[in-house]
Amino acid sequence: MVLALVGAMFVPAVSAGNTSQSSPKDQDVQYNVEKYTVRLVDSEITLDEIDTQTQKILDDFQGEFKNVSSRYIGAAEPDVSKDEKIVGYVFRILPSGESFSYTETVSADDSISTKEISSKIDAWIDGPLKIKTTESLNKASRSKSRSEPDPIHTAYTSVKNYPDIGKAQLITTWYWDNQETNSNQDYFFTKTTLATDPGIDISGYDIYQNYHFNIEINSDYSLGSYQHLPNVAVSQNNPQTTTGFTTLGLSLGTSSCSLGWSTTIPDSSVILHHSSGNIYNWDEEFTHYTNCARSHFEFTPGQESVCSQSSARGGSTYIISRVKADVSNGWAKINDGILCFAPSGTNAWGHYCKVRWNGDYNHV
Repeated sequence: MVLALVGAMFVPAVSAGNTSQSSPKDQDVQYNVEKYTVRLVDSEITLDEIDTQTQKILDDFQGEFKNVSSRYIGAAEPDVSKDEKIVGYVFRILPSGESFSYTETVSADDSISTKEISSKIDAWIDGPLKIKTTESLNKASRSKSRSEPDPIHTAYTSVKNYPDIGKAQLITTWYWDNQETNSNQDYFFTKTTLATDPGIDISGYDIYQNYHFNIEINSDYSLGSYQHLPNVAVSQNNPQTTTGFTTLGLSLGTSSCSLGWSTTIPDSSVILHHSSGNIYNWDEEFTHYTNCARSHFEFTPGQESVCSQSSARGGSTYIISRVKADVSNGWAKINDGILCFAPSGTNAWGHYCKVRWNGDYNHV
């Protein structure tokens, strides 16, 4: 239950949030879904390969779709440990400027079948990505609530499968507040969901249960020549530390532009930690034998950050944040009266989002 190349599709380009009919000039610009899709499958894919291809597509998009309203565009790249390798990657940017990606990873020691990976990649392209593409194209011709931030990019990781122990998947969306009136700063949101399935729910007999997971949002993250947002500062985090099994309605931002969602808090708690600087993390803690420990569970935290508008829109590419999930010793079982944990070793992974300003430098 964990959250889970098509033929050419040509559609008229439509400005984001524009509900009027496209002008004749706009109609001359056609969207080719294959041109704006990256599909990589190999025994091992490097981050340099991903960066080169996604940044080229963003360059092409900016050169062709000049009628898209000024906004931030971007792409996410996976953050994997030395014990893993990337074997599949998909990226697509849509006419609105919103984009999506999916990453398939395996253990560094695995000898994989590229045919099997290709099948998984194509299933995601023909399934979730096709649905998201259709939804986005339809949305471009409808009015959008002025109080909603613009989604920049949504990144999906493959399901991490720990046989007989549990499964986990991380899905993150990065947003930009296109309604703010502060001409000195730009505002961004990071919202992420960690979905987990315990072994007991997968197998149906009494083995591992959800016990402890951690999610970190790091807005100070830089990598190589890509720096974090200029003069970045975290302004809000949600949820705060909360105890007891409950569902919370959450939001980030202001009444003029607010990102709202709900999340469930496990029994016993979620604890928010401030690691340092602009780095925050949440511990999910479960009580053994409770329903939430024995079944599929999703936890969704979020963060708002602000940065210098003039620098962020100055032509460079920046990293909004890195999101990292850690399920090391995240599931537990009782063996002869002793609580035992798994999986051992390093079991942390995530992704980060690179963004650039698309349009002239002007306050919107």
